[in-house]
Amino acid sequence: MKKITIGFALILLALLAGCGTPKTGEKDMQNLPDLSSQTALILVHGSSGSSDTMDSFSDPLLEDSKTSNERIKLDISTDGELSYHGVFTKSAVNPIVQIGFEDSLDATIEQQTDWLRIAMKDLKTKYNFTKMDGVGHSNGGLVLSTYSEKYAKTAPILERVVAIGSPYNDLDEDDNDGDLAFTDVPVTTPMLKDYEDNRSKISPDLLVLSIAGDIDNGSFSDDIVPVLSAFGSRLIFKDQAKVYLESYFKGAAYDHRTLFANEDVQKKVSWFLYDYSGDKKEVELADDETE
Repeated sequence: MKKITIGFALILLALLAGCGTPKTGEKDMQNLPDLSSQTALILVHGSSGSSDTMDSFSDPLLEDSKTSNERIKLDISTDGELSYHGVFTKSAVNPIVQIGFEDSLDATIEQQTDWLRIAMKDLKTKYNFTKMDGVGHSNGGLVLSTYSEKYAKTAPILERVVAIGSPYNDLDEDDNDGDLAFTDVPVTTPMLKDYEDNRSKISPDLLVLSIAGDIDNGSFSDDIVPVLSAFGSRLIFKDQAKVYLESYFKGAAYDHRTLFANEDVQKKVSWFLYDYSGDKKEVELADDETE
């Protein structure tokens, strides 16, 4: 799958992160609880991010809405070595795992997806997770989308995916010229074609929420990702997943770099993860009305 580099602007996301927490030693990783009854929430950052990048997304879940009560961070090296930062207890509810790729700038989406699979296999071994939901920002959404095709039948089963400002059709404005009523993009990039070619592998039980930002300056983008590229997801999931929903946020506050940290976006994602039942097949495409 084609490699995507969002650019130097996203390096800011890594710089905004804190200093991190110490690596958890082998002794602390023994006698871990069985969390098979819980659905792990997996957070995947975009280009040049780290396992700390999504703190501003997960903090409100832990401190404000309290939909989750525990969080760990998991770094993955380019050779697949895992470094844990924190452990879950038997009291964990909707436990959060923030993934950090050592190389999220030059590595392909396919490589990052395979690293994520290494992490999920290890999490299943350690905590016996059987189910997972995923939230990905930018390229992180692409990683989860690739995972939904490549590892649809492997445990822990991916049940819900949220893609926030993910460039399914790359970043070229001409390739993504159109409006919200589009049924196809002007130019289908190799990456989007790969997704379309493999969409039959997506679980018919998967629930998907795709989010696009528009800073309302005439660019029809979040300043990096064109809206049609972000909603290229509809060409992949709309007729394959059980549920496919789109949310369109328009205004200066919906900039790509901090879209996942926006309060409105966070409320929508929290609703989708913890309040939306998704018990019947549903498709809801974005229109000109903002959230």
